[in-house]
Amino acid sequence: MSHPALAKRSAADLEQTLQKLFGSQAHSEPLADPDEMGRRVHGVDLKEPLLPAQAEFMVTLLDHFSVLSFPDQGADDFSLRYLERLANHFGAPIPHPTNYANYLEHKKTGAPLQLQPPERQAANLCDLAFPHRIKCVDGADSPAVLVVGNLPGSGSDKDEQYGCSLHWHTDIEFEPVPLSTSMFYVQCAPTARRPDTGNWILDVPPAEGFYHPDSGTTLTARRLAMPLNGETAYADTVRAFADLPLQEQAKLEQTMVRRRVRKADAGWLAPLVYVNPRTGTKSLHSPIWASRGKNIAPVEVDGLSDHDSRLFLDELESHVLQPKYRYDHEHRAGDITIWSNFSTLHNAPPSKSVINAPADARLMYRISSKGEPCYTLPRADTDAWIQANISPPYRTPQS
Repeated sequence: MSHPALAKRSAADLEQTLQKLFGSQAHSEPLADPDEMGRRVHGVDLKEPLLPAQAEFMVTLLDHFSVLSFPDQGADDFSLRYLERLANHFGAPIPHPTNYANYLEHKKTGAPLQLQPPERQAANLCDLAFPHRIKCVDGADSPAVLVVGNLPGSGSDKDEQYGCSLHWHTDIEFEPVPLSTSMFYVQCAPTARRPDTGNWILDVPPAEGFYHPDSGTTLTARRLAMPLNGETAYADTVRAFADLPLQEQAKLEQTMVRRRVRKADAGWLAPLVYVNPRTGTKSLHSPIWASRGKNIAPVEVDGLSDHDSRLFLDELESHVLQPKYRYDHEHRAGDITIWSNFSTLHNAPPSKSVINAPADARLMYRISSKGEPCYTLPRADTDAWIQANISPPYRTPQS
């Protein structure tokens, strides 16, 4: 079946608008199957500022396809300031706590924030791994940029180390205003492959207790079916919802879940089904937290016990993680990849966490956003909204 969001605008209409706004060289193709989520968009230079109509169309494309990838965005000449400018169109960028030396003290006492000293900044730690071979791109020191990769602690004299995949999740959905959009700029993707399997890495199972011990065998198998070449795994919660019987859809649309960071928190009720305000498309907004790890409180379905909440949500997660809703995205150097946190789940794959050769490098930069899209920059978020929803408070510098 076609992706339900396409009922709003046809693929041909979107392609025509793409060329009208960006020129005849612009075109797109499915990332996988035409009936599945995801689109690779060629001929668009995201180093250039977007006109308001172009920015609005970018949001429209993401509304329709959930995952977008823009290849050939540059290498040595790329600056993450371009990525942060782009992110502002989708929402207000969120600074990452690890970029600050005293984030926890700031949260407890209100002490003025201090960025990490240069010797502890992620980009500088990456630069130490293979000097003169791999150097982080310009702008990696922005508080909004999370450096994602395996270079800190790596080097030609190091022993390889391995890590398992993460939990299936959406980025920071436990706040009253959850993240809407995340994006990667890819500098390095692993090119090494094992001669025995043809993959970058052997599968690395998670430690005991990583998921709830009573998770069913089918759900466990679907959780752990991960790509092995450094891809990011996605699951389409739009199609997964649309394929449910209408009676079950109606029930889920009335379901509220209590999200919170800690078990003792009161938290707040949020709808399990997200309705896109621009298209009317409905999706399951990450119905998975009842079985997550030890650091974040499980989601509680309103009116159900913890045990019954877990059973309820595990059934949904098993449905969402069926192979027909899955897409494993292969990263390529120079790509910008954007995804909607409202209409997908995602997961990081097993990886080499410490490496001794540049061919094993996985180096990407993530920026995430929340709030309403904005087609003309700078954004006009009020100080009160920033203080209430962006932690720590942050605005992209206008320069």
